[in-house]
Amino acid sequence: MKKYFCITFILLAVIAGCKKSDYLLYSDIARIQQADTAEMVFSFVYIDPAVTRDTFYIPVNTIGGITDKDRAVKLEQVTEYDYTYVRDPITNQITDTIATERPFQAIAGQHYVAFNDPAIAALMTVKAGNAQDSLPVILLRDPSLKTNTWRLRVKLSANDQFAIGEKQAVERTLIFSDRLERFFSWRVDGYQAAAFSSFGNYSQRKHQFMIDLLKIRIDETWYKAIEQAGAQNHYKILFREALAAFNADPANISSGKAPLRETDSPTSPVITFPN
Repeated sequence: MKKYFCITFILLAVIAGCKKSDYLLYSDIARIQQADTAEMVFSFVYIDPAVTRDTFYIPVNTIGGITDKDRAVKLEQVTEYDYTYVRDPITNQITDTIATERPFQAIAGQHYVAFNDPAIAALMTVKAGNAQDSLPVILLRDPSLKTNTWRLRVKLSANDQFAIGEKQAVERTLIFSDRLERFFSWRVDGYQAAAFSSFGNYSQRKHQFMIDLLKIRIDETWYKAIEQAGAQNHYKILFREALAAFNADPANISSGKAPLRETDSPTSPVITFPN
C-alpha cells in the first residue's frame, strides 16, 4: 500500500508542477494582460441626449513589478469572426473551417476615437507606481447606435514597454449602443445568467417595462444591489403583478397594447415573468 501511495504522491507532484508552469510567472520583463475577458456592455440610453461621447474603461494587470514613470500601452481593434465547421458525414471529423466576419463591428472615427489618435494615445498608459490600471475607450454617440448594437474587439499588443502576458487574456469585446442592452447577469436566456431565474427571457420591451415601473436605471449595478440584498424574488413578484394589472386594464386591451408583447407584431411572444 505504501508503494502505491508514494507513486501516487510523485505523480501528483509532477502534475502540480506542470499545472503551475501553465501560468506566466515572469519576472524578467514587464508584461501586460486584460484583468478579465468577459464581454462588456455599454449603452448611451441612460445618458442625457446632449452628451455625444462617453468614456469606458478597460482594466489591465501588469506582471514584472512597478516603475516610477508612466508606461505606454498599445491597444488595437481586431476583427471578430464567426466560425462554421464542416464535418465528414461518415467519420464526423472536421474537414474544413469557414470564417465569416461578424456584422456591426465598430468603425474608428464613427463609433469610437481611434487608439492612435493623439487625443487618446497619451492616455493609454499604466501610471507610475501602478501594477493595475484602466485604459480609456472613448465611444461616440453616432446615430447608427440607435438602430443596431455594435461590437469593438480590442487586443493588447507588445510595445517597447510591455510584452504580452497570458495569451488567452489579451483580447476583450465591448458591446455598445444607444438603446437598451442586456447586462451581464442577464446576458443569455438560460440559468447560467443569474437574472434569468428572476425575470425570464430578455426583451427590450420587457426591460423598458421594468424601467417604466420603477423609474430607475436597471442595469448590472442595480441587479448586483438587489442580489446582495436578497430581493430578487420581491422584484419578480412586483413585476409580475404590475404586468398582470397592465394586461387587465380595459384601456390597454382596447388600444391593442395588452397583452404586452416583445415587439409590435401580433404574433410576437407575450411577455411574462417566472412564477
